[in-house]
Amino acid sequence: MLLTTANLENYAKNVLGIPYVNFENIDPKTIKMVLKVLKEAFRCYPLLANSLVTIGNKEYLENYFNLTYFADYNIWKNNNEIVINFPEFASFATLHLYYYQHNSQFLGIGILPLLEKCNFAEFKQLFLNNKATIKHREIIEANFWHEVGHMLDFIMGISNSYEFQKIISNHDIEKEISLYATTSLKETLAEGFAEYIAEVKLNELEDGLIKDIGNYINKMYYIYANNYFLRKKFMIKDKYLIERKRLK
Repeated sequence: MLLTTANLENYAKNVLGIPYVNFENIDPKTIKMVLKVLKEAFRCYPLLANSLVTIGNKEYLENYFNLTYFADYNIWKNNNEIVINFPEFASFATLHLYYYQHNSQFLGIGILPLLEKCNFAEFKQLFLNNKATIKHREIIEANFWHEVGHMLDFIMGISNSYEFQKIISNHDIEKEISLYATTSLKETLAEGFAEYIAEVKLNELEDGLIKDIGNYINKMYYIYANNYFLRKKFMIKDKYLIERKRLK
């Protein structure tokens, strides 16, 4: 298959089953990496395939679907003082929209405009130079596994659970995971999950915080996958909702 935007969009729609896709202006090599991660994620966590409705550039998701934008912080503050400001390191951002009664459900993944200007080699270098994120940055795909962690968290509410907070208590999050992981519980989970995937791929997973986070996420997924009512809650794909949102 030729590495073209059209072919990659067709693959996302017809093979991965994502109904709404737009990769305009994004380097095909970057898209290929994204789709590789999603294919693997759907194999490891099959219910995710039923929760991802759209993927594409940020403008497409915001304008065409009128989705509410939720991005990682580019400026970190401590007691209102800027600690680090590095928007050039921003890469992927999760997107979700709020349902009625303020129930939020994860619907899509957006690719920030930054990557629309970068070729894949530049993207790799940005990630390798980002010393605020996970230790194993040589696993470039970990950048996107971070967003898969957000997907799992949005659907199962893992980071808000008492058990997760107990797991990470009394740990040096910055030292054991990353500086970025210290910004919120959601980012602790997503960064920890990305590091877990990286260490599994490198066969370097050892007892400790990273393994505990990965095992807890897998435990929660197993519970959801084997409980009819939780599984039904997990499977939230709603094409009609997207159409209603678009036609407003």
